[in-house]
Amino acid sequence: MTLDDLLAESEIRQVLYRYCRGVDRGDRALIASVYHPGAIDEHGPFKGLGADFPDNLVPRMDATKLIGQHCILNELMEIDGNEARVESYFLAMQPSGSAEDGTAIQILVMGRYLDNFEKRDGTWLIAHRRVILDYTEIMNKDAAWPRAALFPAGKRREQDASHGFFKTMT
Repeated sequence: MTLDDLLAESEIRQVLYRYCRGVDRGDRALIASVYHPGAIDEHGPFKGLGADFPDNLVPRMDATKLIGQHCILNELMEIDGNEARVESYFLAMQPSGSAEDGTAIQILVMGRYLDNFEKRDGTWLIAHRRVILDYTEIMNKDAAWPRAALFPAGKRREQDASHGFFKTMT
């Protein structure tokens, strides 16, 4: 493995983390920033341009009172010049609308991102993404953890405690 390969892996990993943060915080610009122009995202029922994916996702997530959290787990990367094939396992707690009684639905999703990354103009971004689901489960429970009220709650966009924490991320 070369130093260039290690740098590529680090840059790619940051793209994956920015994507998760963008989704969880409802930041359309941050989500869109992980895709090259013309990139394709095959994300379940959404199959289209990566740049259009945030406009599909964020309103649906905003429609629920729950906050999601996405975690990147195992990553395998195959770097070949200015192209890379990346398989990233993910674990997500994902808001998913409401039940008939109005209760917000939270699901556990485990799967993998199969990403073709390209380095264009010195920047690694996603050129094509396919999302594979390996496991899902509805996680709703009747009662919340009582001590949760003692912690700041996650929010979306400017209302979140982390807004403004990073100098270079919205």
